[in-house]
Amino acid sequence: MNTAGPPLAPTLAERVIRRRIARRGPVTFAEYMGLALYGSGGYYTRADYSPLDDYYTSPQVHPAFGALLAVALFRCWALLGRPVPFVVVEPGAGDGLLCRDILAAAAYLPDGFARAVRYVAVDVRRGAGWESGLGNVRRVTGDALRLPVRAGVGCVISNELLDALPVHRVRMEGGRLRELYVDIAPDVADGYEGALVERAGEPSTPALAGRLSEAGVALVEGQTAELCIRYDDWAQSVAGALSSGFVITIDYGRAAADLYDSAQRPDGSLVTYRNHVQTDAPLWDAGRQDITAQVDFTSAQRAGERAGLTTVGNVAQGWLLQRLGLQTLRRKGPPASGMAGGWQTLAPDASGGLPEFLPDGFDGGGLDAGSDASRAWLTALTHLIRPGGLGDFRALVQAKGLPASVAAQALSWLEQSDESDSYSPAALAGLIPPGALRLGAGRVF
Repeated sequence: MNTAGPPLAPTLAERVIRRRIARRGPVTFAEYMGLALYGSGGYYTRADYSPLDDYYTSPQVHPAFGALLAVALFRCWALLGRPVPFVVVEPGAGDGLLCRDILAAAAYLPDGFARAVRYVAVDVRRGAGWESGLGNVRRVTGDALRLPVRAGVGCVISNELLDALPVHRVRMEGGRLRELYVDIAPDVADGYEGALVERAGEPSTPALAGRLSEAGVALVEGQTAELCIRYDDWAQSVAGALSSGFVITIDYGRAAADLYDSAQRPDGSLVTYRNHVQTDAPLWDAGRQDITAQVDFTSAQRAGERAGLTTVGNVAQGWLLQRLGLQTLRRKGPPASGMAGGWQTLAPDASGGLPEFLPDGFDGGGLDAGSDASRAWLTALTHLIRPGGLGDFRALVQAKGLPASVAAQALSWLEQSDESDSYSPAALAGLIPPGALRLGAGRVF
């Protein structure tokens, strides 16, 4: 594992990790990763955290991502009998951009959908984000593995959450499964403590071998892999938040047989990012860089089933967004310029929801097709479905408390193509005007 890097002063997170090792001895990589990301001074909890500094996600690429998920949520709401309230819980809500995009589009969908939605944005960081000012949003500080929410009837939706769950690292050595721990090297040079290093030892828990066995995976000699044994905690948490509803989990990852293929990924899938550069040095600069591993969707799906969730399907993000009406949005074209920062803040109505009527001029018209702004808008839209990139992310759809025949309609509905049907995906997407899909602050482009 590469641990080289510039001689920066130790971060608060690194000092915490070093004290932990000094007191207790080597720690599992899962414990190290948890402290580096979520502990004191961790990557996601530090005061100056800004995801755009190091990587980008689909909501930061284009507001169409959230707009099309609003169409999907409308379908979930309809299948559940149009409940009021319809609670949408987003664990790992981060800066609130996805929440804002979903609600901006929901305002245009029919049958009072926007007034029914109550959105709960859950994140480990305190303080409001882009969702600030929307009357039907509540931000809660909490852990996705122990959701502090009981939504009742609704939907739990997450984007790039599971890839940030701490993972154990294992390696097959001498025909035995070994776990890779994080320790401090004994050498001290120029007054500096020894570097954080990797040490192999006996597995910390039999759950590691059990996870491989359950997935039907046998590592080959010398192969390294990452194993997340917290999927069951996640599944119990999201299932426990709902009396009935849907769980939509979007992330990058693979089926276990593919993820643990020794020819394609002999060294695992763990990566680190800083300043939009893949550094691949997870033991360096804890708290200043992102650490992530691909999701084992086979294990995540089975964890959901053990928690009482029915699997509806696992589809590619590109397929999902196109079926939800991405081409409809593309044909309508980018919005006109005009509103500062690309947004207007809408005051809530008397009930605390989105207003029934939007201000004049909110929709806007199209930009000149040849303008730089128009090209940026179209380029960003294409990024959402690009093969080899965001388009290959997976969307795992699960249901709770619904007959299988009803739950299946959450995806089978996407096969509809008749735009004359007012509730087809394309027709619903067509209700969302260009003015709700502006780029601007918080976006990559």
